Amino acid sequence: MIKNKVFISIVFMFFFNIFGSFLLFFPSLKEVVLALTPVNLVGMLFLFIWANSDYSFKLIKTMIVIFLLGIFVELLGVATGLIFGSYSYGNSLGLQFFGTPLVIGVNWLMLSLATYGISKAFFNKNILIVVFASIMMVFADYIIEPLSGYLDFWHWPLEEIPIQNYIAWFVVSLAIQMILVKKNFKFNTKLCAALLLSQISFFIIQYFNYGLF
Repeated sequence: MIKNKVFISIVFMFFFNIFGSFLLFFPSLKEVVLALTPVNLVGMLFLFIWANSDYSFKLIKTMIVIFLLGIFVELLGVATGLIFGSYSYGNSLGLQFFGTPLVIGVNWLMLSLATYGISKAFFNKNILIVVFASIMMVFADYIIEPLSGYLDFWHWPLEEIPIQNYIAWFVVSLAIQMILVKKNFKFNTKLCAALLLSQISFFIIQYFNYGLF
């Protein structure tokens, strides 16, 4: 049963991300598709939780902490410009609190869980798990950043992404990964890989859409 849940979730993760990305090639559909971004992100998270089949209080509590930490650093980042640099959010990520979309906490959470699960499959030492997972999180952000303005996710002045952003991403990622390592969670590796790669696939397709290759 668990294998079936994992397979079903993986199929849906790739289907929704890839299908949604191709829909953005049609200008008439762009506004509608981007408006569904928060629904897609939350849906991906629920698919992961459902298929991973760990509904323990320890995991739920940890996910809440990571979600709130993600929101907190973004709130500070938007308000001060001292963490990631000066940036502002667009409308595609939905409901905002003091200029920060609430769903951005879900994005931090999903990337953290996915990269932790992948890293744990390759390494036994906690320090290596933390560092490798954090590097993967920065790499994912590196792929996303050039498209953020086109998709009205967030905007940088003159659309120039400061190196400060990636340094801050790495530091915050380290903190989150240390939390996960300390709790010693075990996630389905295939599910983690699908969660990360399906999202990256969405953005890679958009590179072709906007001619960024």
